[in-house]
Amino acid sequence: MKQVKNMRELELMKENLEYRQKLNEKQLLGSSVGIINNFTDGLKDWAFEFGTHLFLDLIRNRKNRAHETEEEDE
Repeated sequence: MKQVKNMRELELMKENLEYRQKLNEKQLLGSSVGIINNFTDGLKDWAFEFGTHLFLDLIRNRKNRAHETEEEDE
């Protein structure tokens, strides 16, 4: 680390560190938001596919039951 010559230089170094900290926090926040958005989008897609699959299975089972009861009645 660089040797500090006077108080003004120390204050400038402190301000620089505070600026870097805020910049890193903003970058971390942006990355976190991106990760969460990606995860929630994937979860929504999975839930939609799963719901669609369940709904189609329900319709197919209902049709199969209707055909079975018609055959039993004959």
